[in-house]
Amino acid sequence: MGMKGVPPPPLIVRRAMHVVWPFVGLGVSFLALPLLLAGCVQALFTRSARLLRVTGVVVLLVWVDIRLLVGCWRLWFASPRKDSPTWLADHERLLVACLDEALTIGRRWVGFEVVLDEPMWFGRDDAPLVAFARHAGPADSLAVAWLLARTAERLPRIVLAEALRWDPGLDTILTRLHSFFVPSSSGAGDDRVGGVARLAASLRAHEVLLLFPEGENWSPTRRRRLVARLRARGETARSRRAAALHSVLPPRTRGVVAALTARPDADIMVVAHAGFGRLTSPREIYAAVPFRDRPFLVRTWTYAAPEVPDDAEGIAAWIEGCWTEVDAWVSAHERP
Repeated sequence: MGMKGVPPPPLIVRRAMHVVWPFVGLGVSFLALPLLLAGCVQALFTRSARLLRVTGVVVLLVWVDIRLLVGCWRLWFASPRKDSPTWLADHERLLVACLDEALTIGRRWVGFEVVLDEPMWFGRDDAPLVAFARHAGPADSLAVAWLLARTAERLPRIVLAEALRWDPGLDTILTRLHSFFVPSSSGAGDDRVGGVARLAASLRAHEVLLLFPEGENWSPTRRRRLVARLRARGETARSRRAAALHSVLPPRTRGVVAALTARPDADIMVVAHAGFGRLTSPREIYAAVPFRDRPFLVRTWTYAAPEVPDDAEGIAAWIEGCWTEVDAWVSAHERP
């Protein structure tokens, strides 16, 4: 079961996690001490020092997350009614600072480096941006959000799985920044497409809506299951299109249509990345550390609003065509 099928924590649990999360960090750090010591010994005999690197990254990222939560506490104590004129700007700065820190940790400890294949165009300055990104590999959503926030200087408002509410830091700051947590598949009657549309409609000119149309991380197993499921349903045309894609999953067009219908004035960016998509299990990720000569390579295509169809059928066909281009680029650049 992917994250989309994991229900969010009940409200009382979410509130309790705000209190216990720093203690979870202390517990993780304490339990990691033997692994850090063993990793130091291992580093004497092998240059990869995988155990030390991976354990160190996990512990440090846990504390970045705790810093994010504590920063949210501090901002709430400063403005309990959330009526500070800098309420949103303060949270934006906090999020970008934590993204900076997370990417710095990844680069220094395991060699996770974001590299652009070509220069990026972020759309018109006076128009919002909607970004549709490939979803595959470890930390891809984090890297894409950082790239948009830091390089494009646009605050990402993200459509993400409701299961991520189990992380109180992400839950708090992204809720305050009006991102949209897609209800889990177990919730009956949830209005997912409507939530995407409302988020898109509320975009400001300096913001970007970040959406992952595939809905889940690519893996060979998920690709095979999806193709088989479509064939079993008798959806011959869709199954053929899915089978023709080798490195991505076919996009779910309803969310794309909802976003672009709600904001026809928005420019559109399609984001592909390669380098980590074939790492689909913890064992494969661990074996690839450190990521020498394996950059997180990013390629983008940006379209001004008038270049994109404005009807539902045309938008669906357009994003499917874009994903065919994404698949070809990823297949040509992905690492084994």
